[in-house]
Amino acid sequence: MSRLYQQPGDITQSSGSFLASAPVELLTVKGYDEFIAKQKKLKVDVATVVSEDKSCAYVMSGSDVVATVGEEALEHLLSLMSG
Repeated sequence: MSRLYQQPGDITQSSGSFLASAPVELLTVKGYDEFIAKQKKLKVDVATVVSEDKSCAYVMSGSDVVATVGEEALEHLLSLMSG
C-alpha cells in the first residue's frame, strides 16, 4: 500500500501539530467507512452530523470536528437518511 501523504522532514513543530489536529476530509464512501471503522477500533466515540442545509457533514468526537464529509460520501449519507 502506498502513502497518500507524507510530511516533509522540514516541518516545524507548530505546523506539524496543526496538521495532526486538522480535520480529515472524507470524500468517498470507502474512505468514510474506513475512517469510522478505525475510530471504533480505537474506541473513539464519534457521531456524524449533517448540516441543516445538507451541504456538508461532520464527524464529531465530543465537541471537536475530527473530519468533514463531502462529495460521494455525503451523497451516500443523505441517501441513507432519505431511504
